[in-house]
Amino acid sequence: MSECPSCGRFVGPYETCPYCGAHLRGRTPIRLLKIAALVLALAGLGGLWLAATRTEVARVQIGQVGGMMNMAYVRVEGRVVRGPDYDPKSEGLAFYVSDDTGELRVAAYRDVARELIAAGKIPAIGDVVSVAGNLRVREDFAALYVNAPAQLRITRPEPEDVHIGDLTPLDIGRRVRVRGLVREVREPYTGLTLITLRDATGKVDVAVSAALEELTGPLPALAPGQGLEVVAAVSLYQSTVQLVPASTADLTPLAGLEAAPPRREIASLSSADVGRWVQVEGQVVEGDPFSGGINFTLDDGTGTITLLLWDSLYQQIPYSHTLDVGARVRVQGSVSLYRGTLEVVPEVPADLSILVAAPGPEEVRVGDLSPADAGRVVLLHGVLGPAEPFSKGVKYPLDDGTGTITLLLWENVLREAPAGLGPGAEVRLSGQVQEYRGALEIIPRRGSDLEVVGFQSLPTPVLTPIGQITREDRGKVLTVEGVLGEGEAFSQGRRFPLRDESGEIVLLLWQNVLDAFPQAGKLSPGVRLRITGRIEVYRDILEIIPEAEGIVILE
Repeated sequence: MSECPSCGRFVGPYETCPYCGAHLRGRTPIRLLKIAALVLALAGLGGLWLAATRTEVARVQIGQVGGMMNMAYVRVEGRVVRGPDYDPKSEGLAFYVSDDTGELRVAAYRDVARELIAAGKIPAIGDVVSVAGNLRVREDFAALYVNAPAQLRITRPEPEDVHIGDLTPLDIGRRVRVRGLVREVREPYTGLTLITLRDATGKVDVAVSAALEELTGPLPALAPGQGLEVVAAVSLYQSTVQLVPASTADLTPLAGLEAAPPRREIASLSSADVGRWVQVEGQVVEGDPFSGGINFTLDDGTGTITLLLWDSLYQQIPYSHTLDVGARVRVQGSVSLYRGTLEVVPEVPADLSILVAAPGPEEVRVGDLSPADAGRVVLLHGVLGPAEPFSKGVKYPLDDGTGTITLLLWENVLREAPAGLGPGAEVRLSGQVQEYRGALEIIPRRGSDLEVVGFQSLPTPVLTPIGQITREDRGKVLTVEGVLGEGEAFSQGRRFPLRDESGEIVLLLWQNVLDAFPQAGKLSPGVRLRITGRIEVYRDILEIIPEAEGIVILE
């Protein structure tokens, strides 16, 4: 104020008018304004701090996340259903959370990820989590990014002791503790280790990812036959139950775990035991080879059961040549039921012990064999005739001068057969006599059961004009000559028209025959061939199907 409100004269900075003595009101000091402004600012900051620390982050359901929530700071709660995944290059830790409305990816990077790992706050399948962070929402993707380790809270359920055979797909997410024997440790692909664990009730795979090892340390040394305790959550791979541990520390090797199930009498086994792990002992009374392995019948005096040996296992069994009719064996395996017949199926070579070797086979003549010898294992010596291929192997007539018998070689045996095996080969072999559609066959169990000891020239086959072949010749082995037409590929080989002056027939070459025929590249239109093969009829069309040895290119 510069003028007196009473007398109207100029008073300057005076607080009392020098003319009339009136008291003048002064201006508010600038210093007081500054102090007031500072106090107000501090009070506002304090209020903001209280609001930020005392106000709960808004919780949302995963199904509510949409484009309008991009960059929103929210909290979600749910159960971990996938992960953890870890990328050392980007230092990124990620996992997936699911609630009743949907599934959301949660990730933390660099400093936050390092702090979570150092604190052991690594979510695993089955954990219940509450996590806050910023949403990133795109058209086809949404994720929550954690900005502070304190915003991730993990609740891990206590494990329940269970038997492996009691686990079902309904147990997904359940945290369990199982004990059993390691049956196999394998890597189906780089970055995943599967440990097959078995107890008396069943078996299950324990899945350990490379990310889990990176986060929690390497797996303990494990070997087949070793006892192991596993604490893990139940998960599914396709429709198969598997276990996923939260840490490699959840796998604890055990000493003194019973290595074999109690021995059972065969008569005590029933369909109620399917899937259970049992041990039986008995004598081999019958063998039945098939394309994928062999079935032995075991008899312990109380009953019989089928011992199923897949070829991949049979080839690994020590002294498998002594495993035959008359042998006594002890075997542990899983009980299965196939077409009403109980089977015991071992998994590794150590599951089978040959207690008493089978007696060596007796050398006989073909002419002395009869249907009464079916099931008997014998030694034969003879010369092979023309090959008769079929979908799962090949047949040869075997002639020893006293008679002819069909030599049947399944694919698995044929792959290991000695070089030089073919028409005209003189062979010594051991195999089981079988009767099929009224004809006797001899079936070796492995490639080493065959020995090529010489070669004899077969008589020149009689040529059959193609035009004379009819449906009545189906199943016969005939020899024809003709010229190839244009070939046609199909999923399992190639077809060619083969013509002579009298007619035409389809030449069918399976892929395994083409692979075995060294001049397959010369099979082109116009080439003249001599073919010895089996006559078949497919959709009313005549076909001739040779083995590789039955194809001759005529120069």
